[in-house]
Amino acid sequence: MDQIHSEGAVRHAEKRRRGTCEFANRIARISLKTYQHVVPESYRNVQKQTCVAAIVASFNILDSGNETNGDPNTCDRLQRSKEALSSHEKLQVMGLGVGTKFLSAQTLQDEHQYGAPYGNRIRDCHAEVLARRAFRRQLLEEILTDLQGASLKVNDDYIPILERVRGSRFDNAAEEIRDDSKLTMKTSKSLRSGFMDVDDRNVRYKLKSGVTLHFYASSAPCGNATLKKFVKMEKEVFDMSLGPNRWPQQFHSPIASHSLRLGQFALLVKKDGSTKSDNNEKQAYDISHSEMLQRRQTANNNEKTPQGKTWPYRKDDAWCPPSCSITNFNKGTIHSCSDKICRWNCLGLQGALLMTLLEDPLYMTTLTVGRKFSRAICQRALCCRAEGFRPRKGSNKYRLNHPVLMETNVYMDETGTHSMEGIKAIGQDASFESSNSCWVWWPEKDSHSGYAADCIDGKTGFVINHDDTASTPPALSGVSTSSMLEMLRCIGLSDMSPSALSLDEVIHLKRKLSPDYEDAKDNLLCHRVFQEWRCRYSK
Repeated sequence: MDQIHSEGAVRHAEKRRRGTCEFANRIARISLKTYQHVVPESYRNVQKQTCVAAIVASFNILDSGNETNGDPNTCDRLQRSKEALSSHEKLQVMGLGVGTKFLSAQTLQDEHQYGAPYGNRIRDCHAEVLARRAFRRQLLEEILTDLQGASLKVNDDYIPILERVRGSRFDNAAEEIRDDSKLTMKTSKSLRSGFMDVDDRNVRYKLKSGVTLHFYASSAPCGNATLKKFVKMEKEVFDMSLGPNRWPQQFHSPIASHSLRLGQFALLVKKDGSTKSDNNEKQAYDISHSEMLQRRQTANNNEKTPQGKTWPYRKDDAWCPPSCSITNFNKGTIHSCSDKICRWNCLGLQGALLMTLLEDPLYMTTLTVGRKFSRAICQRALCCRAEGFRPRKGSNKYRLNHPVLMETNVYMDETGTHSMEGIKAIGQDASFESSNSCWVWWPEKDSHSGYAADCIDGKTGFVINHDDTASTPPALSGVSTSSMLEMLRCIGLSDMSPSALSLDEVIHLKRKLSPDYEDAKDNLLCHRVFQEWRCRYSK
């Protein structure tokens, strides 16, 4: 679809917006400041309209209780922070992601066909997904360092956000080697020698008192959060009464499900040009829609109308946002970021394996968005469509989390205006296609490649090293599933080498270590919305 613009028409590099409050702006500023610090200027100057996401920890420093966990270094850092910040809470970026790419279905199918180990590649390099991976990696760094009685290697201003509430440290910490692609142990003894036995010691961590988690996205997450339908949109009103440390109180009213048949709550996948639009085609690494419905017999079948006809939204994907498609069209296998964030608001940001070491799930308190923000749409897409999620007895620590949704008037691109004269295709001035480079960073990230952040090829899922030769094996990112499984092995949660694990073995490991989490996830996948989730499996 084209739009005709008058002579001399221009647009701002980013549309002017009002914002919600100063706290949202502070979250955006520290996220973008970190982006500018860890990602090379050569990339930032070219990719000015990329997507950036971050998870930020906020410390209520002046009012928090015992948050040092007996660590004198943390005591010193906390005291310096208290002296430096008399009116502002400390904000600390825990993980940063930059990117708009994901692996093609063909790449995943080829890998499955040749029996490659699971978890070496990063399937989804969208900024929101990378930020969460980086956040989880940093928490593993904190836990492993604490159990070994060591100190984090990050700068003096960093404050750990977790405290140990049960269990003790290793009796004999093994010497470790970390690099960008793996974490191995220098020891000739048995693999588990000197490691913690999780079952015996029952080690658990929780967020320190006064710490809250805040999600930032430079643009509305892809998928349902960019579907401008079914709600009345209103502009934000900046609240001048809120200080720099306060965010508004919001109540999310239940949303009337008046347009389910038109896709109001529909799950969407990232559109993939390598797949064919064939509803009867079944891909080996992805469970079919009909099988999902059979597996979830406790779910209400919303596939058919009372008259037995297919709902309109499942007949084609012309109504979807340009970058997305519906789950049954085989135009993609990776779910949109809106779907994933909604799932995180049910199960937590930590994931299954990390939940083994935590007392409670970790939920975001606020979510701040830059471009394309609409509070009503984000409420629908990122949490409220999961209304009715109720974990079964025994998994009652999980819940539907409704974060405070905020807009920021801090702009990522302040380069001025762009000419809009003549005929322009809608969206043609905002392109993300010119680079496959994606970036991920966490505070404990080593800089072996010359950059502070890992540079990932969004089309291969491996780290880009410009000095590599053709014969050099691909390097794994520190946030890949394999790398984080290796850290879990060092902690003692598994005695299996992640370099040889299949998807089935990873799924089995998750169910063994985090049965409550997996039970809550199974229950979520019986929800009327999430029953269409494309689940990975292996034969």
